[in-house]
Amino acid sequence: MKKIYAFVAVAMAALALMGCSGVLRPNFDPSSQGLVYQQEKVRTPSLSLTFFGTSTVLLSDGSNAIMTDGFLSRPSWLQLLLTRFESNVDEIEFALGQANVKKVDAILVAHSHHDHAMDSGLVAQKTGATVYGSESTLNIARGQKTPESQLQLLRPGQSLLIGNFKVTAYETPHSPEPVNVGSIDHPLHAPAKLSEYKLGENFSFLAEHRLGNVLIVPSSNYKMHAFDGVRASVVVLGIGVLGKQSVEFTERYWDEVVRKTGAKLVLPVHWDDFARSLREPLVPLPRFMDNMTVTLERLQSLAKRDGVEIRFLPTLREVRLPVLNDSTAH
Repeated sequence: MKKIYAFVAVAMAALALMGCSGVLRPNFDPSSQGLVYQQEKVRTPSLSLTFFGTSTVLLSDGSNAIMTDGFLSRPSWLQLLLTRFESNVDEIEFALGQANVKKVDAILVAHSHHDHAMDSGLVAQKTGATVYGSESTLNIARGQKTPESQLQLLRPGQSLLIGNFKVTAYETPHSPEPVNVGSIDHPLHAPAKLSEYKLGENFSFLAEHRLGNVLIVPSSNYKMHAFDGVRASVVVLGIGVLGKQSVEFTERYWDEVVRKTGAKLVLPVHWDDFARSLREPLVPLPRFMDNMTVTLERLQSLAKRDGVEIRFLPTLREVRLPVLNDSTAH
């Protein structure tokens, strides 16, 4: 497996150096395929959602806001594969400014790879949020001199009350064959190598609210029976590298996360090339890393079978979710 990832690293570096990494990408434009989320006119209070690329989303009820990951810097492939890198304050401020985000109550970090955790401490400092994550995640934030008062260790099964949100953390697996497995046992001071961002523990999150429940699964993998008894009309579904998995794997993932929870709306995340700035339009990963065309064909077939809508979120723009009625809302 290490040989495969070494090949990927060399190939990506070569493509980036040639400036033609887009040549091997699937053609994917959600708007031309009618797959962009179109919010209905909402006359009653509702939850809102903002997508920042990768698996960073902001969920708000107008009074409180919770964010996943807080990854906004998005260093290039050249930086990731050939240099040490660090958070880019300009990119963080651009993304927060474009989305008009000033105050966040909590940043819930899925795991400690760079494309989830590397900016969490700085985003917390800029928004007043508390970072919730594994010890590995907290050590990344500590390396950014985030005050301990803004760091909270997260354990599987733990529930948090954040305003009118009840958020429960579920331990779920990373997508198959993860790189950089292990933990970060001391504050990580950037600039750092990609290999220093160890996986740590991996979480999914259920946000329960009187206006409805939203299940956020950042990594495209499943744990049997993890969400038994959970009801959520909206699932924010990580689909990264799903196009490289088998048909059977995709169906089991869908059944465990979407079908069992009774979801009627699926909002895919972690499908885009996370090494491109948010100043540019989102594009899928190159074909040798993933196959967005295959992923979408399979998911659309499952969605049609189960009467579920799949819609892609616009970037850096708040949308209102439909008012939901889920039996587990507190």
